[in-house]
Amino acid sequence: MSTDKYYKISNIIFTFLFIIILLYSFDYNLGFYLNKQFPNIYIYTNGTINEGWDPRIWSENGLVEIIQEIILFFTISYLLFFLIKLKNMNYPAIKIFLILEILGLSYFFLEEISYGQHIIEYNTPEFFMNLNNQKEFNFHNISNLFNELPKSFIYIWCGFAIPFVKIFKPKIKKIYSIIINPNNKLIQISIILIIFTLPNLIVSKFDLIHHDLLHTVDERGAHTGFNIKMLSKVVLSFNFFRISELHEFIFSYYFLWHSIYLKNIILNK
Repeated sequence: MSTDKYYKISNIIFTFLFIIILLYSFDYNLGFYLNKQFPNIYIYTNGTINEGWDPRIWSENGLVEIIQEIILFFTISYLLFFLIKLKNMNYPAIKIFLILEILGLSYFFLEEISYGQHIIEYNTPEFFMNLNNQKEFNFHNISNLFNELPKSFIYIWCGFAIPFVKIFKPKIKKIYSIIINPNNKLIQISIILIIFTLPNLIVSKFDLIHHDLLHTVDERGAHTGFNIKMLSKVVLSFNFFRISELHEFIFSYYFLWHSIYLKNIILNK
């Protein structure tokens, strides 16, 4: 079976999985009051009065993060294998890129598992206890320098690198063009990333969501349902689940297939 067919099957599986997860998350977060407000339309719900996201799926060590960590581990291993294969080949730019990518993804992976703390549950060193927002053994919860800055670079790479290459391709050396865009099919993942990020960036930039106005209330101040206008902003911007976790998953998935396509185009020349 060709790589393209595996890619297609992989996309179908993950699309199906995440449609289920997103529908479940929508109901878990918003279903209780939708059922209360529209009982004849929204006839059943697993949601609770507490709303929020299901920690079994979206919190630390939840389903989405575990899948992401597995993908990252596999991708790093695959890249190491790829680098070894290139040992006696004259591809200096590819080798440098692979080394940098392995280091970057290893940082991503180790930060996600807090350098094994999530697995073997050792105590956080005192230095990190004093600086880390979540009292964990990692760097990304200490400063935006270790969190938002790397995420921004990754977002630009996964979301806009291929369109950039297509626009400026005549001016880019072929080997660098291949490194950035080993296969045009990767743009499908870029589009998904943009779909799940752009609406949230817009509502955040213009401060369009006000959670204190999300619910309608009765004369006693008890919630009776939703302000439909505010609810629409929440739903359309995907603010009914932990968006950052989904972004990180898409990043991981992009790097997985980028690595597979890059290896194929280089070693099958």
